[in-house]
Amino acid sequence: MEQCFGIIGGMGTMATESFVHAVNQLTNAHCDQDYLNYVVLNDAQIPDRTAYILDHHRASPLPALKSDVRLLNRLAVQFIVMTCNTAHYFVPELTKISRVPILNMPMVAVKAASQQHSDLPLRIGILATTGTIQSHLYQDIIHANGHVSVVPSEAEQVQLMDLIYHDIKQHSFVDQAKFHGLIAQLLNVEHCDAVILGCTELSVAQATNPFMSEKVIDAQQELAKTTVYRAQSVKTTLLWEQRTQSVNK
Repeated sequence: MEQCFGIIGGMGTMATESFVHAVNQLTNAHCDQDYLNYVVLNDAQIPDRTAYILDHHRASPLPALKSDVRLLNRLAVQFIVMTCNTAHYFVPELTKISRVPILNMPMVAVKAASQQHSDLPLRIGILATTGTIQSHLYQDIIHANGHVSVVPSEAEQVQLMDLIYHDIKQHSFVDQAKFHGLIAQLLNVEHCDAVILGCTELSVAQATNPFMSEKVIDAQQELAKTTVYRAQSVKTTLLWEQRTQSVNK
């Protein structure tokens, strides 16, 4: 296969399917050959990321993630994406062994949220797993960019985790009232300028039961946009090099 990128998925599988669908939908393709080349590792056996972050006595996802990165190294991918926000907790360790860049979904999402307004600082709400929230993955990036982070209350976080783990992961069901209510709380009560959907299960919810507002930033969708842009740039460069070599022969 010519130049391709690697996707580490299975965290969860439905979210991985949603990401791949988004990449294909965003690709300007008119025939089979116009689509992008990629390898999907749907590693559904990776231990739960939040469980480990909250309790380091639980099984660590890091060995499985490292194994996946090493496999993608052998496949000579051009870059790597992970379809799980919480898994980005392990990016510093994974970057040490990866031969190629690992695109950072939280960074991409915060950049997209920052572009919604020119005024600083912004109030940026975060809807994510408790693991993501407690690890400060998003808060640190938001603060580093001069903005203010807003997270749900403890009771709202319990609702959110129930939506992610019970409704979506276990039953492939989106409680629209619960989902939209959590977003509305941050937008209308906490007066956030943007709300980041920082869990790929919430990206699944947004795809099927969208909250219609430009203030809602779907982290997975933003990663898909960045992935397509980068992959198409690699593909264009490769075609240019091939044509140049052909002309010089």
